[in-house]
Amino acid sequence: MLLTNARSRPLLKAIRHKLWSAVQNVERPAESGVHIDPAEVPPVDMSTRSRWHREAAASPEMAAFHEVLRVDGRSVRESVLDDLATFYETTPEEARRRCLHWEQISVQEWAEAGGDEGDRGRVEFYRTTRSWSYDLMWWAYLQSEGHADPSNVVAVRFLQEWAPGRRHLDFGSGVGVTTQLFAALGWDSTMADLSSTLLDFARFRIERRGGHPTAIDLLDQTLPAGGYDAITAIDTLAHVPDINETARTLHAALGPDGVLVTNLDIREAAPETVWHLHDDAKRAEYDLRRAGFVPLATMGYDMTGYRKVPASGPRFRLFVFTSWLLLVSPPRRWAAAATRPLLRGLYRLRERLRGGRRQDG
Repeated sequence: MLLTNARSRPLLKAIRHKLWSAVQNVERPAESGVHIDPAEVPPVDMSTRSRWHREAAASPEMAAFHEVLRVDGRSVRESVLDDLATFYETTPEEARRRCLHWEQISVQEWAEAGGDEGDRGRVEFYRTTRSWSYDLMWWAYLQSEGHADPSNVVAVRFLQEWAPGRRHLDFGSGVGVTTQLFAALGWDSTMADLSSTLLDFARFRIERRGGHPTAIDLLDQTLPAGGYDAITAIDTLAHVPDINETARTLHAALGPDGVLVTNLDIREAAPETVWHLHDDAKRAEYDLRRAGFVPLATMGYDMTGYRKVPASGPRFRLFVFTSWLLLVSPPRRWAAAATRPLLRGLYRLRERLRGGRRQDG
């Protein structure tokens, strides 16, 4: 009776979601692999996507996202490839090849920059990478076609509800598509990145569309104190050496009650993930909280919205202590280690069941 009671279903659904999220995090592939080409696969059946994905895909914000990717009346695909081919002086066909195989090229760039030799090599990689332009532009294209989680659209929809104002910073802005989307929706948006090559490409794209981007080069510029009402850091924090230090910087850059939207893209160590500097999502979450960020809500693409609070006082110290107990204390770590084999077994069972259903179909 309990399992069929209508009132129990939301709770059971939430428990199931948390369980499968934990399973997927345990077994998440280290490498991203070769990107798919939407032109070579069937269109996405949106009925198979989650509710938040479907709502984002059908939203006015997604329509705006399509528009900021287009140039000169071309399709999103043609525009993405033309942006890359024009800026990097190659052909659309070669641009497509680099988009699909960006990860292999990134591994080569990392080795050439001396990324394994410490901070100097890592910064040199970020300052000179070209492969990430191809990856990020193709990822935006995949989002527009429904093949990737629409993180940019989800973030702006959340912040339009929760942010106290419309001053926005995209921290780790990459090719600038997030800034473009926010600006198109009436925000005062600023790009910030350590990569000079990505900032140059982003300026080119935005100016090509008649925009006038504001950009901060994080190598030699600092963020203004209290300068923003909202900050997005999507797929960014995994690449900073000290998450707590970076979180404190973002905390200072937000005004009162400012909101941060971010995710923690934690990967296991592999040649294809050398630029992912962290392997403990709980530690990263704790670093955010002790910097003065209190979780507001979770959303698609494993993103969380955080409210800035004063990082002082008895209530804040109690919050930090509680977070330590729940996230990184020795008992919490022992429990995580004990349940890891169970989660792996559940993941493999689910994959076998999925395989059986596919064969029956």
